[in-house]
Amino acid sequence: MKSGFISILGRPNVGKSSLMNALIGEKVSIVSPKAQTTRDKINGILTTDEYQMIFIDTPGVHKPKNKLGRYMENCVRTSSDGVDAIVVVFDVTRRILPSDIEFVEKYLTGKTPVYLALNKVDAAGYEKVYPVLEKLSFLLKAEGNRVAVKEIIPVSAKKGRNVDVLKNFLVSELKEGPCYYPADEITDKSERYMISEIIREKALMLLNDEIPHGIGVEISNMYYDENGTAHIFVDIIAEKESHKAIIIGAGGEKLKMIAERARKDVEKLLSAKVYMELFVKVRENWRNNSLVMSDIGYDGKKLK
Repeated sequence: MKSGFISILGRPNVGKSSLMNALIGEKVSIVSPKAQTTRDKINGILTTDEYQMIFIDTPGVHKPKNKLGRYMENCVRTSSDGVDAIVVVFDVTRRILPSDIEFVEKYLTGKTPVYLALNKVDAAGYEKVYPVLEKLSFLLKAEGNRVAVKEIIPVSAKKGRNVDVLKNFLVSELKEGPCYYPADEITDKSERYMISEIIREKALMLLNDEIPHGIGVEISNMYYDENGTAHIFVDIIAEKESHKAIIIGAGGEKLKMIAERARKDVEKLLSAKVYMELFVKVRENWRNNSLVMSDIGYDGKKLK
């Protein structure tokens, strides 16, 4: 049996979560077109008869503006410690900046093998991919104190293109070791965490651009009745009073849409009928409040 940990890194909204989901073949991390959708380290687990590979999905690399941002930055910084390989994800529909190359080179000074995944080739087309490959090709050769990137692989997480090619390379980096998680688990996150993330995903898709970064989701109560129906009561935490009305919508329609879309996915997750109620509460500037962050599930108490 082989096993190991693979860290997935990159800028916001390059498709890190989508790539992890594609590698595992299950939806573990939520996805949306909004930047900074992922706020925490999430382990996605792929187990076969031959190996167990644990992927670490991370928030996008960005300059933090509050305690939540610093928490996310810390998740990125610690996610590459002791892993067996690192995958840096690029979005080939965007221009590759000098800061992107500097980010990769930072991980080429150690012994951990680094792979580059050029994502969204389905949207870019290969006429845009080839110039990116040419631009990054110098990283395939060691220079000075910098080791070489192991491989540069154009992929489409959305279409599944070359995902198995990347997976096979990563399997080759695994070492003999134990199964760290039971074979039927696909994540280390709790049921409640997954439900909260599903609700936040639906809110991200339905709310205006300025609102999503300022919301949190907290399950206040959850239980199963004698018929096996899950009753879930959820607080959506807004940062401003003005945001509360937007989240609720005219006649409560927006909140109902969030609840209905989330309920369908939660029923699939739990394999049970779900009754769900959403409430909106205001916690001014909660992204700088360690106590509220910890209540929601981000360990803000460690941040000064």
